[in-house]
Amino acid sequence: MPVERKLWARRKERTLAELESHMEAGRVDEDIIPLLDIINSLDYAFTTSSCSGRIQVYEATEPGDKFGIRTLGKWHSPIAVDDLVRTLQDGADSIWLAVLPPIIHIAVCGVKAAFHLLDLLRSAGFKRAGIISASEDGITLEAIGTERMEAPLRLSGMDVFREDAIPLIVERANSLLIRSKRRIRRLEEVLMDEAAGSVDNLCR
Repeated sequence: MPVERKLWARRKERTLAELESHMEAGRVDEDIIPLLDIINSLDYAFTTSSCSGRIQVYEATEPGDKFGIRTLGKWHSPIAVDDLVRTLQDGADSIWLAVLPPIIHIAVCGVKAAFHLLDLLRSAGFKRAGIISASEDGITLEAIGTERMEAPLRLSGMDVFREDAIPLIVERANSLLIRSKRRIRRLEEVLMDEAAGSVDNLCR
């Protein structure tokens, strides 16, 4: 299905206006804003949604339960041992810790632009990048980091770790999160070069 350029341009204008309002309201992860600005400066692309990666502790019967989840703590930067200890003081029956990777959704103006940007995403380390939808108003790409961990801390009221393991759990979670932030910085560098260079019209 060919992309209708006027529809795509209107969609970009509308989406960037919504992004601006979300940023003003503090609903966008601050550490991913520089990357979003670079992507949105490209003639052939704009972002539709994103997350910079986070550490999250939550109550749920099963991991990843989107409907039965209750967040006990959420951080977009490395945490301290005390941060995790405080969440464990909650009387929740089951508690999980998750390190969630960066997720970026990008709309592009056509197939040529899609494959061009996929090459750049993968060169920056986003190996899990691909096309997730296509319609007359654009093609949408998804790029996901590989830094993910999900583990139970409490099941059916019983803590499933030794107390002296808490610092190790925090260290591993922070290590994964830091790696994900470095991946974002690497993508910034790659796309900064792209924005500064001369690129053929990928929307033709």
